Amino acid sequence: MTSVFARSARFRPARELVVFALTSALSSCAAGGEGSPAENSSAGSGASLTTAATLELVVEKKFSKLLSDPALDRFEASGVITARGKLYVAFDNTTKIAALDTSFDSATLGPGEAVDSQYEGITATDDARFFAMIETASETDTRAEIAELDARTALTSAAFTDTTFEHVNKGFEGIAWLRAGGTEYLLGLCENNACKNDDSTPGKGRVKVMTRMNDTWATQLTLEVPSAAAFLNYSDLGLHENGDGSYAVAIVSRKSSLLWTGTLTTSPWALTGPSSFYTFPRNADGEIQYCSVEGVTFLGANVLALVSDKSDGAPCSDKAESVHLFQTPR
Repeated sequence: MTSVFARSARFRPARELVVFALTSALSSCAAGGEGSPAENSSAGSGASLTTAATLELVVEKKFSKLLSDPALDRFEASGVITARGKLYVAFDNTTKIAALDTSFDSATLGPGEAVDSQYEGITATDDARFFAMIETASETDTRAEIAELDARTALTSAAFTDTTFEHVNKGFEGIAWLRAGGTEYLLGLCENNACKNDDSTPGKGRVKVMTRMNDTWATQLTLEVPSAAAFLNYSDLGLHENGDGSYAVAIVSRKSSLLWTGTLTTSPWALTGPSSFYTFPRNADGEIQYCSVEGVTFLGANVLALVSDKSDGAPCSDKAESVHLFQTPR
């Protein structure tokens, strides 16, 4: 790798359901929402990993059915964000960001190249910008890097973080933007427990809270994911404003094929409960089939969009390189 600049249904028919679910959910987001996920997703939710409730699939679709680019033969989705009435999806094998409309029928690719981007997550600001998380800058420079994108999702600049990781490709995996007290913050979710290596003890999820200082995204503090979320790794985080200054937060794990939801406060900064745990639907043989979920975003109080990277094969191939719409059980 080189630096980013050097890398120049159940309720109605699928189409009608997607239009209804996405449109109403996105409208709720735009309006601030009535009730938070933390308030509304408790019924039927698991209070622990062993009692995790199953998310209800609304619809899902392969990116190959939505996107066409002669330079791309795969779509390794790594992050997703809701912004301006659309879903924006980052891929780690291209710098082109996909914009998915609310009908789930079509999508477009923004400016960029069909090169390894190492974009591991994407987030949006309140003034039409985007940020993409680059896990580590290169094989010799393991500082995480953050790319800034304009309203068209074209790359405008990049800046290093002050966090250096032990191993290349084992850095920040998720990103979320927020503004608190007039200050712009980026939250970086470490892929591994304790921001270390693959062998780190589960239950040590970490989120770095960063602000821009000159040319660097500097860490202000490190948040601990509740230890009950003892995932093997952490793939992405999504935020949804509760309307009281706090945020509902969702964190997904690719390796564990699990989702945790809780609350983020900014005064004081903390990740807290009440915790809810969710698993993904299994196939007819009871096998895990969502093996490569990499991105998550809220579309409303009880609706989540997720995206999947490539998989290692059956039984997960059918769910790989796809966008998924789920709702939490009520």
